[in-house]
Amino acid sequence: MSHQLQWEITLLLDRWHDTYREDATRLRFYQRELAKTRQLPVRPHASIVLLLRQCAAARKMKAHAQNTIQGCRSRIQLLSGTTPQ
Repeated sequence: MSHQLQWEITLLLDRWHDTYREDATRLRFYQRELAKTRQLPVRPHASIVLLLRQCAAARKMKAHAQNTIQGCRSRIQLLSGTTPQ
């Protein structure tokens, strides 16, 4: 594998790792907000529904980033010839 290609894939992998960490942080934030909102005596239904949607979207984004990271890793292994046979 050329150094340029290896560098580009590694850079892409680093970016996806950053995206994954941001998505995980966002999901934790939404989950904390949801827990706080559910503890209120008068629960604003619209706020809970919105937070549930945000949690679901953040989970999907996090899963997408994780799948992309796995794909990048497998491409790096394939291109570098270190794939187990």
